[in-house]
Amino acid sequence: MKRLFAVLFAAAALAAAVADENRAARVDITSSPEGANVLIDGNLRGVTPLTLYDIAPGRTHHLRFELKSHEPVDEFFPLEQGGYLSRHAELAPVKGLLLVTSEPSGCSIMLDGLSLGETPRLITTLDAKGSYRLLLQKAGYQSREVEVRFNGRTPLVKHENMLLDSGVIEVKTDPEGASVTVNGIARGLSPVTVRDVPRGRASVTLVKAGYEEENRELSVNPGDVQTLFVKMQGRPGSLRLSSVPEGARFYVNGDPHGRGPVTVGNLQPGEYVVRAELDGHDTMEKTIRVANGETVAEEFKLQNVLGRLEIRTAPVGVTVSVDGHVCGVTRNVDPKAEVSEVLVVESLKAGEHTVILKKDGYAEALKHPVVENQKSTKLDVRLKRVFKPDVEIVTNSGTYRGILVDNGPEAIMLEVSMGVVRSFPRVDIRSVSFLDAPEEK
Repeated sequence: MKRLFAVLFAAAALAAAVADENRAARVDITSSPEGANVLIDGNLRGVTPLTLYDIAPGRTHHLRFELKSHEPVDEFFPLEQGGYLSRHAELAPVKGLLLVTSEPSGCSIMLDGLSLGETPRLITTLDAKGSYRLLLQKAGYQSREVEVRFNGRTPLVKHENMLLDSGVIEVKTDPEGASVTVNGIARGLSPVTVRDVPRGRASVTLVKAGYEEENRELSVNPGDVQTLFVKMQGRPGSLRLSSVPEGARFYVNGDPHGRGPVTVGNLQPGEYVVRAELDGHDTMEKTIRVANGETVAEEFKLQNVLGRLEIRTAPVGVTVSVDGHVCGVTRNVDPKAEVSEVLVVESLKAGEHTVILKKDGYAEALKHPVVENQKSTKLDVRLKRVFKPDVEIVTNSGTYRGILVDNGPEAIMLEVSMGVVRSFPRVDIRSVSFLDAPEEK
């Protein structure tokens, strides 16, 4: 009996060992998204999530995930006897192939507010399983919605002919070269063709130096081609006239405009004949061109055609009158000088003139120099001294008249006769009188 139990126990232990050796491994299979077909070694085993216990251990198996509109995923995994394995796959959606073109090209492609580029454009970022509404836009054209529905990876081409939402304005001006601004945007210099002008009201501004600014309002319809011609109105110009020496009388096209410097305004573009006249000077005439809005400054340097006198006197300090008009007093910077520097008398007409030279204590001199046009006449005059008493002194010994030489604190010195000087002590002087009230020296 014991022998029988021993045999049975041994048989049971052997059977358990054989069963343990044949036990299959566990494999958990998942995917994102779920619902993918699971193929192992080419055989469909179900959809994710999936747990299998019957995969033969001891070798490497091929695992494939398949889901509609998604890229398949393949991998290989080894499986040990009695082991546990977990496999997961991230399934990427299949991307469609979309080529978008348009006439004209350069249209922006928008999807839900996001830019996908400009036409022509190959788009490979959209899931093939979805449907989309693209928006095509271009300045000057009407926006277009494009519906896109993929058929798997089959390439899809969408071409759209855009409809104008703008007009064209051909701008011409006389003269050319005006800067053109349409709705606040600079569009070049006239003549110019301005395209893509949005429908509705269009404000056109024309600007050119020297001309008045021009503004026009136009009504633009889609597809319109309009021509705008504007004759620019020139701004008036002006002349700013002066002369050397100053004070010339100015005439513009024969009309007087007063003495310079003077500004003559409101002049239309063109040429003007300007004449300058000044007594004692040659008349000068110029033809001056004035452009639109231009201010032309012109100086007339007039040539003196009269003569002049160059006068020097001995002594210094002589008052000079020419033809009854005082012209000045001769001077010299050296206080001890006996002869003056030159006193110039300008703008004297040709011919004889009367010159009178005066200085107290000297005989008046009268001269008649002859002056020639555009020449200098020299006149050197030495005045004769005269004895003319200017002071009377009463002393204890008598009364004396003479020319005051020195009025000192101790004595008074008088020239009592030509070249004779006498000193009178103040203690002997009873009174002093100035004749003809000259200034006390």
